[in-house]
Amino acid sequence: QRQQLSFPSIFIYGHTSSGKTYVMQTLLNTLQLPHVFVNCVEHFTSRLLLEEILIQLQSCSSETEQASHVPCDTFNDFVRLFKQAIASRDLQDQTLYIVSNLILVLDRAEQLREMEANILPAFLRLQELTDRNVTVVLLSEVVWEMFRPNNGCFEPLTLYFPDYSIGHLQKILSQNHPPEYSADFYAAYINILLGVFYMVCRDLKELQHLAVLNFSKYCEPVVRGEANERDTRKLWKNIEPHLKKAMQTVYLREIS
Repeated sequence: QRQQLSFPSIFIYGHTSSGKTYVMQTLLNTLQLPHVFVNCVEHFTSRLLLEEILIQLQSCSSETEQASHVPCDTFNDFVRLFKQAIASRDLQDQTLYIVSNLILVLDRAEQLREMEANILPAFLRLQELTDRNVTVVLLSEVVWEMFRPNNGCFEPLTLYFPDYSIGHLQKILSQNHPPEYSADFYAAYINILLGVFYMVCRDLKELQHLAVLNFSKYCEPVVRGEANERDTRKLWKNIEPHLKKAMQTVYLREIS
């Protein structure tokens, strides 16, 4: 329940394009949970990061007034201003229950390792420092062991997002079929694409790029009238050399 204390910090990790950010955003929006979502790469210093959190928190507190920039040089200042922003939000909503469970999401959290040594341990204990029911969620592509400071810190609840299986990738990629071709035709193309690239590339975004890049070559025999959509043998012979060439430039974003 929203009025109950939540776990202070959660660490979610997994390979790139495994759905961590999308699932988290969908969950927060669907459940309509009060939250702040910040990308640590876009706000790459501790000051930029702390100030962005406060700005988003202020904008949530006052929808009519534009959030003002508040300088925040240290984490002590951040804790003080954070408590003030929560207090003003409580007064506006006239109830503690609406804001009793605030979720602070730090995406691309591996950037925190490049900041001051006290930033990560302080975020993990933010609930204790602010005496507010706030949960800090760290989203990262690296494992927790690469975060843990040598002098120790509060251990977060760790969750792992596994890579998509080939069946999952088949379903996701097949949803993007062009309207001028049948779904079965595009699904057969995706099946061929995954048969070639799945062992060397499981990045969903890269596979989407490869699917768009090579689909016109796959369709050439159909466009020229040399084959129909069910002539998979002719279609495969036409696309095979292009896919082999594309294998040499995976992740390089080469566009002919």
